[in-house]
Amino acid sequence: MTITVNSIVEWFTAAHTMQLLLALLVLGTLYILIQLSRNSEDNINLSDLVTVNGRLDEKKFSRFGAWVVSTWAFVYLIVNSPTNFPEWYFVGYMGVWVSNAIFDKYMTSKEINAETRYRQSDLTYMMDPANRLPQVPQKEL
Repeated sequence: MTITVNSIVEWFTAAHTMQLLLALLVLGTLYILIQLSRNSEDNINLSDLVTVNGRLDEKKFSRFGAWVVSTWAFVYLIVNSPTNFPEWYFVGYMGVWVSNAIFDKYMTSKEINAETRYRQSDLTYMMDPANRLPQVPQKEL
């Protein structure tokens, strides 16, 4: 297979150009994020995407993986068939990720409220003199 100038020009169709631009955008973004993550003065740490306190978190890892795959599929559909792209793809994609974030915040607030409520009730119970254990009289020796 010989590569000629004409074959290179023919390769640059709209779809191929979009794929090339997408690949360059992804690689450039990754490069910038990695450079920021390596800098100790910046607060960006890529491991925070999938870890909690330095340990791999299954929920974060699964969510990040699903986001990467669904975003790539979404962009692939736009690039390869822009004329056959129904609006409900976008509505569905955004609906899934927005509802996921809202649901996660709701569940996190419920967990925090439950922890606070139980801590308050335990403190109230322990501080009430009526709930203390009865003192057993000690025998004199």
